[in-house]
Amino acid sequence: MSWRPDTTGAALVRGDVALGDDGLMTNRQWTEDEFRNLQARIDAARSLGYYHHIAITDRAGHTLATSGPHRTHRAMPVLEQAGFPRDLSGKSVLDIGCNAGFYSTSAWLRGARRVVGIDRCPHYIDQALLVREVLGLTSSEIEFRVADGHDLTADAEAFDVVINMGVVYHLQNPMDFLTKIAGLTRELMFLESEMLIDPALSDYAWFIEGKYLVDGSNWWIYGPGCLAGMARAAGFREATFSGFTWKPKPGTTTPEGTLRQGRGVLICRK
Repeated sequence: MSWRPDTTGAALVRGDVALGDDGLMTNRQWTEDEFRNLQARIDAARSLGYYHHIAITDRAGHTLATSGPHRTHRAMPVLEQAGFPRDLSGKSVLDIGCNAGFYSTSAWLRGARRVVGIDRCPHYIDQALLVREVLGLTSSEIEFRVADGHDLTADAEAFDVVINMGVVYHLQNPMDFLTKIAGLTRELMFLESEMLIDPALSDYAWFIEGKYLVDGSNWWIYGPGCLAGMARAAGFREATFSGFTWKPKPGTTTPEGTLRQGRGVLICRK
């Protein structure tokens, strides 16, 4: 079989790695022993919890997959419609809260000359390093390291593009974080977050005291207008809401009994 996805030109291909409708592909062919060993290592990391579900298929059609609930390859077309850059040729990219590294890999496939993925959780970085190994990539192509966006300083390395997905609603002090990120962004930040879906609440934010979706690290859910204003106050010249990437059915509630909110994207420019 051909390792390149049959997606009538819609696939991303760079070197020996491609992204198509069914996930990532590599122009490698694992031996049976390699396949079993890699799957065992992926399974061993399951106890610490995957979030990214990443499927990788080799030239012979063997597929390895992580066990997370977030179907990354299915989310990508929706994120592209919301403004995730299709062409990052020659750009430097920082992926904050990179998790198992799917979006860092996607940035590299889009031509980025330098990609750095950071996450405060060591087990996510371990997962990202394993995925990178499975794809046959190295640190010269995608660098992963344990780091917290809150700890970035004014003299930190600047990047052309920042991917900031699923982070800001977990922060007790989001303005400090956004101001630091604005200081190291040269061109654009792709900002994805939990967002309030009621248009009447666009300019407001909901502070969560307790848990939301059984998660005590969820502190804020922002209205799109509120988060855009925060991004501009932090130092971005322009912050535009590009739409919701997901909305619950009307009346859906969380396990805590509150109304489930949606997820949306802002495109923030310097």
